[in-house]
Amino acid sequence: MSETEPIPPTSSVTALRIPIIKKGEYDLWSMKMRQYIAITDHILWDIITNGNQTTTDPASPSVSAPKTSLAANARRNNEKALNILLSAIPDRHLLSFHDAVDARSLWKCHKTRFGRNKHQRDAKESVETTI
Repeated sequence: MSETEPIPPTSSVTALRIPIIKKGEYDLWSMKMRQYIAITDHILWDIITNGNQTTTDPASPSVSAPKTSLAANARRNNEKALNILLSAIPDRHLLSFHDAVDARSLWKCHKTRFGRNKHQRDAKESVETTI
């Protein structure tokens, strides 16, 4: 009897698409975007929520070389998060967001532009129920 060869594992490629934001669908988009960013690189989500702050360990002595590399790494991560968020904006709205300086401010701009506050949601729901 001949031995059967083991089947080699198949490689799977997972392609995630950046969710594009639409007017009035901010809540759904933000949940999808959080998930996308968490899967891509969780540090980017920290930059979006906390801002671009370089943190150093207070117990360690300050050395100029690590501070420089920490700042460069934080800047690179902020640019990465900023590019992901800019990729989620439809082309017709892209010029409105060109002045965002960091990922955190761009996230807030997304919410302001595409989200609605509770008063607007309630007003829309009452109009839809009367129609």
